[in-house]
Amino acid sequence: MAGWVLRTFKSWEQELMMTLWRALVQPTLDYCSQLWSPHKKGDIQELEAVQRAFTRKITSMKDVNNWEHLENLGLCSQQWRRERYRTIHVWKILEKQVPDPASLPLQAKSNARTRRQCEIQSLPTSAPQRIKTLLASSLTLNGPKLFNALPKHVRNLTGCSIVKFKTELDNFLWSLPDELPVPGYTAYYRAASNSVPDRSTS
Repeated sequence: MAGWVLRTFKSWEQELMMTLWRALVQPTLDYCSQLWSPHKKGDIQELEAVQRAFTRKITSMKDVNNWEHLENLGLCSQQWRRERYRTIHVWKILEKQVPDPASLPLQAKSNARTRRQCEIQSLPTSAPQRIKTLLASSLTLNGPKLFNALPKHVRNLTGCSIVKFKTELDNFLWSLPDELPVPGYTAYYRAASNSVPDRSTS
């Protein structure tokens, strides 16, 4: 779809390109991201490359480095978009707004120090490593980890509208450095990965 846009439209001005990106390309990348989100570095980079290759074609972005693309265009990395959708979905499950797809329902716990958190299930000790890796990246295990990485005041939002939660979540996400891994780009990384839990503790 990104290739079709670039072949079909002669103008690559920012307003037109971003409209086409949001209408035609981004929905495909976002589809079902609450349940499917790659965990391998190579797969993550492959999805990021779609956005990177598209935005580099925008006339005003040709001399801007890969990380500055995001800020100048008001975008975040694809990894953060998927993690955002997962975090919102976990909140909806805890608020009983959507069904819980897991065989073991997600549960919230709360105390005076940590406030509300989502309980994280343990991996089966007898399962092969490949299965453990897949389970660790699933919504059931990865979702609570993402939710628990949020600040206390965001995790503790309950009984409010989804708009309120999304606003507070986005304010937190935009306060973090979004430094997606770019092959061949050796700038200093401030965290072990670009995942929100690593960013929020760096």
